[in-house]
Amino acid sequence: MGFLIDLQPSAGPALVVGGGKVATRKVMALAEAEFEVTVVAPAVSDEIRTAPHVTLVERPFEASDLALAPGGFSIIFACTDDRATNRAVGLLARQAHVPVVVTDAQRESTFFTPATIRDGELAIAVSTGGASPGLARMIRERVATALGPGWNQVVQLARQEREDRLRKRRKDVPA
Repeated sequence: MGFLIDLQPSAGPALVVGGGKVATRKVMALAEAEFEVTVVAPAVSDEIRTAPHVTLVERPFEASDLALAPGGFSIIFACTDDRATNRAVGLLARQAHVPVVVTDAQRESTFFTPATIRDGELAIAVSTGGASPGLARMIRERVATALGPGWNQVVQLARQEREDRLRKRRKDVPA
């Protein structure tokens, strides 16, 4: 069992090693969340090539790639179709104490990305702890259908009410 968090782009940039289907899904999710993303792969999909916030390094992965971001990477994804490369990325990331997903080896990963429903600031995550991403996606779709749209408005109202309560509390505290 893990602990789910909602990592913000201010945590730092992301590294994605790979340029195929799985890497494309990861890059698109990171770009949508406005992370700065470095992609290292000899070839990348058109979606990766045109995604915002993405820097491409079009060549095979090298160990020194972990230093491509001046302050280091906040998260790393190993998404190639090469077991040896994914293993090496995972090992280097763990040695550097950077959270890593190794898409072809659950046991080599230090975190998993849940299937997420987003409606503005509302995010609902479904995770199987890496056991079955397909099952997590299926459950996510069922939850999304059951909830329906429009929850971002409720979140915005709740945010405003909370801010009003906090402002009132600050006023009520003697100086």
